[in-house]
Amino acid sequence: MTMRFDPEQGGSYTRLRLVESVPTAAPLQGAAQPIRGLTFWSGRPIRCVLSVGREAACWCEWWTDLLAGMPEDLLELRYDIVRADQDRRDR
Repeated sequence: MTMRFDPEQGGSYTRLRLVESVPTAAPLQGAAQPIRGLTFWSGRPIRCVLSVGREAACWCEWWTDLLAGMPEDLLELRYDIVRADQDRRDR
């Protein structure tokens, strides 16, 4: 797992980026726990972006169902739909 911290607004804030591969079959409780902690720490809902290409329909459906089951005060969900030509180029 990689956590990257960058200063923002002259060091008044810290931008946090978390990158890791996780099992898709995580239970709701397991997925909600880190989001709940980050929400508490930041004082606002976490913005979650699902980047979806044509080949990831089942994957997107699974995550959408899981994330939709979380309380609204924890999460803001956004979808980035990747066109087929972008999907091939990004690999």
